[in-house]
Amino acid sequence: MRPISEFVDHEAFEAGAVDATGNAVEAWLPAVTVGVYAFDPGSSSEPREGNDRVIVEPTLYMPFSLVLGHRDVVWARGKRYEVDGETREWVHPTDPTRRANVATLRRVDG
Repeated sequence: MRPISEFVDHEAFEAGAVDATGNAVEAWLPAVTVGVYAFDPGSSSEPREGNDRVIVEPTLYMPFSLVLGHRDVVWARGKRYEVDGETREWVHPTDPTRRANVATLRRVDG
């Protein structure tokens, strides 16, 4: 089993949330601290669309039991990231009993 190397805060998206007047709103459940195998800061890019912004796309390597939803939020190293796409299963190439999950995160600044 691989050791946990750091902790992140996971906020699961709360589908069907409504405000005090019954209007649908986007909401997330309170953060839960979870252990992960690794946080790879990944790459960043500066799109040439006339905007002054930076897109950062790190990768999170997690225990097999942790699955993130595509609208969930992760706080890692003091920054807020949205989960980009689906959690993917990783299987070791020579030992299929060693499994983990992988998620791509995304943050847009600017």
